[in-house]
Amino acid sequence: MQELVSYKIIDRVQLSHTKVELRDDNIIQFFYGDNINYTMKETEELIDVTVKMTKGITHKMLRIPGKFSTIDIEVMKYISRGKGTLYSLADSFVLFSMPQRLLANFYLKINLPMVPTMFFDEVSKADKWLQSLDTEELRRGHKLRIA
Repeated sequence: MQELVSYKIIDRVQLSHTKVELRDDNIIQFFYGDNINYTMKETEELIDVTVKMTKGITHKMLRIPGKFSTIDIEVMKYISRGKGTLYSLADSFVLFSMPQRLLANFYLKINLPMVPTMFFDEVSKADKWLQSLDTEELRRGHKLRIA
Protein backbone atom coordinates (compact mmCIF):
# COMPACT_ATOMS: atom_id res chain seq x y z
CA MET A 1 0.00 0.00 0.00
CA GLN A 2 1.35 3.43 -0.97
CA GLU A 3 1.61 6.07 1.74
CA LEU A 4 -0.41 9.24 1.39
CA VAL A 5 1.57 12.30 0.35
CA SER A 6 1.09 15.08 2.89
CA TYR A 7 2.74 17.92 0.98
CA LYS A 8 2.42 19.86 -2.24
CA ILE A 9 5.15 20.71 -4.73
CA ILE A 10 5.26 24.50 -4.94
CA ASP A 11 8.17 24.84 -7.37
CA ARG A 12 10.05 22.50 -9.69
CA VAL A 13 13.16 22.87 -11.87
CA GLN A 14 14.47 20.23 -14.26
CA LEU A 15 18.20 20.56 -14.98
CA SER A 16 20.05 18.29 -17.40
CA HIS A 17 21.39 16.28 -14.44
CA THR A 18 18.88 16.73 -11.58
CA LYS A 19 15.22 17.42 -10.87
CA VAL A 20 14.74 19.79 -7.92
CA GLU A 21 11.39 20.19 -6.16
CA LEU A 22 10.46 22.62 -3.40
CA ARG A 23 7.73 21.29 -1.13
CA ASP A 24 5.36 23.26 1.07
CA ASP A 25 6.67 21.45 4.19
CA ASN A 26 10.17 23.05 4.17
CA ILE A 27 11.80 20.17 2.30
CA ILE A 28 13.63 20.33 -1.02
CA GLN A 29 13.84 17.08 -3.00
CA PHE A 30 16.77 16.39 -5.31
CA PHE A 31 16.35 13.56 -7.81
CA TYR A 32 19.85 13.12 -9.20
CA GLY A 33 20.32 11.65 -12.65
CA ASP A 34 21.76 8.25 -13.54
CA ASN A 35 25.36 7.72 -14.66
CA ILE A 36 26.55 11.21 -13.77
CA ASN A 37 29.74 12.23 -12.01
CA TYR A 38 28.71 15.25 -9.94
CA THR A 39 31.43 17.90 -9.89
CA MET A 40 31.52 21.44 -8.55
CA LYS A 41 29.93 22.62 -11.82
CA GLU A 42 26.71 20.66 -11.19
CA THR A 43 26.83 21.48 -7.47
CA GLU A 44 27.05 25.22 -8.11
CA GLU A 45 24.10 24.96 -10.52
CA LEU A 46 22.09 23.17 -7.83
CA ILE A 47 22.94 25.78 -5.21
CA ASP A 48 21.90 28.58 -7.60
CA VAL A 49 18.56 26.84 -8.21
CA THR A 50 18.09 26.24 -4.48
CA VAL A 51 18.76 29.88 -3.60
CA LYS A 52 16.33 31.11 -6.27
CA MET A 53 13.61 28.63 -5.26
CA THR A 54 13.86 29.34 -1.56
CA LYS A 55 14.80 33.03 -1.76
CA GLY A 56 17.83 32.11 0.37
CA ILE A 57 15.83 30.56 3.22
CA THR A 58 17.27 27.36 4.68
CA HIS A 59 15.38 24.08 4.18
CA LYS A 60 15.70 20.38 4.95
CA MET A 61 16.98 18.37 2.00
CA LEU A 62 15.96 14.96 0.67
CA ARG A 63 18.61 13.68 -1.73
CA ILE A 64 17.92 10.72 -4.00
CA PRO A 65 20.97 9.71 -6.05
CA GLY A 66 20.64 8.19 -9.49
CA LYS A 67 21.89 4.77 -10.46
CA PHE A 68 25.64 4.55 -10.97
CA SER A 69 26.15 8.24 -10.24
CA THR A 70 29.17 9.45 -8.28
CA ILE A 71 30.26 12.58 -6.48
CA ASP A 72 33.71 14.16 -6.39
CA ILE A 73 35.55 14.40 -3.05
CA GLU A 74 35.68 18.19 -3.47
CA VAL A 75 31.86 18.24 -3.67
CA MET A 76 31.56 16.09 -0.54
CA LYS A 77 33.64 18.59 1.42
CA TYR A 78 31.69 21.51 -0.01
CA ILE A 79 28.24 20.14 0.89
CA SER A 80 29.29 18.87 4.33
CA ARG A 81 31.36 21.74 5.72
CA GLY A 82 31.65 24.48 3.13
CA LYS A 83 29.32 26.96 1.48
CA GLY A 84 27.08 24.05 0.59
CA THR A 85 25.76 24.05 4.17
CA LEU A 86 24.52 27.65 3.99
CA TYR A 87 21.08 26.62 2.69
CA SER A 88 20.69 23.20 4.31
CA LEU A 89 19.17 22.52 7.72
CA ALA A 90 19.46 18.72 7.47
CA ASP A 91 20.35 16.19 4.77
CA SER A 92 18.81 12.80 4.18
CA PHE A 93 20.20 10.58 1.44
CA VAL A 94 18.43 7.55 -0.01
CA LEU A 95 20.97 4.96 -1.12
CA PHE A 96 20.25 2.07 -3.44
CA SER A 97 23.60 0.39 -4.08
CA MET A 98 26.64 -0.87 -2.21
CA PRO A 99 29.00 1.66 -3.85
CA GLN A 100 26.68 4.47 -2.70
CA ARG A 101 26.72 3.06 0.86
CA LEU A 102 30.53 2.85 0.85
CA LEU A 103 30.75 6.44 -0.35
CA ALA A 104 28.26 7.48 2.33
CA ASN A 105 30.33 5.88 5.11
CA PHE A 106 33.41 7.64 3.78
CA TYR A 107 31.45 10.92 3.66
CA LEU A 108 30.39 10.66 7.30
CA LYS A 109 33.77 9.61 8.67
CA ILE A 110 35.99 11.96 6.70
CA ASN A 111 33.85 15.06 6.16
CA LEU A 112 31.94 15.21 9.47
CA PRO A 113 28.87 17.08 8.14
CA MET A 114 27.89 20.29 9.94
CA VAL A 115 24.16 19.62 9.53
CA PRO A 116 22.25 16.57 10.78
CA THR A 117 22.81 13.89 8.13
CA MET A 118 21.32 10.43 7.78
CA PHE A 119 21.32 7.70 5.15
CA PHE A 120 18.34 5.51 4.33
CA ASP A 121 17.38 2.68 2.00
CA GLU A 122 13.81 3.94 1.45
CA VAL A 123 12.47 7.36 0.49
CA SER A 124 9.62 7.07 3.01
CA LYS A 125 12.06 6.55 5.90
CA ALA A 126 14.23 9.48 4.82
CA ASP A 127 11.17 11.68 4.46
CA LYS A 128 9.80 10.63 7.85
CA TRP A 129 13.12 11.44 9.54
CA LEU A 130 13.24 14.91 7.95
CA GLN A 131 9.66 15.62 8.96
CA SER A 132 10.45 14.60 12.55
CA LEU A 133 13.06 17.36 12.83
CA ASP A 134 11.88 20.70 14.21
CA THR A 135 12.49 23.29 11.48
CA GLU A 136 12.68 26.27 13.85
CA GLU A 137 15.14 24.50 16.15
CA LEU A 138 17.30 23.64 13.12
CA ARG A 139 17.17 27.26 11.95
CA ARG A 140 18.33 28.49 15.39
CA GLY A 141 21.26 26.06 15.22
CA HIS A 142 22.02 27.16 11.67
CA LYS A 143 22.21 30.82 12.71
CA LEU A 144 24.70 29.94 15.45
CA ARG A 145 26.76 27.84 13.03
CA ILE A 146 27.19 30.58 10.42
CA ALA A 147 27.65 33.45 12.90
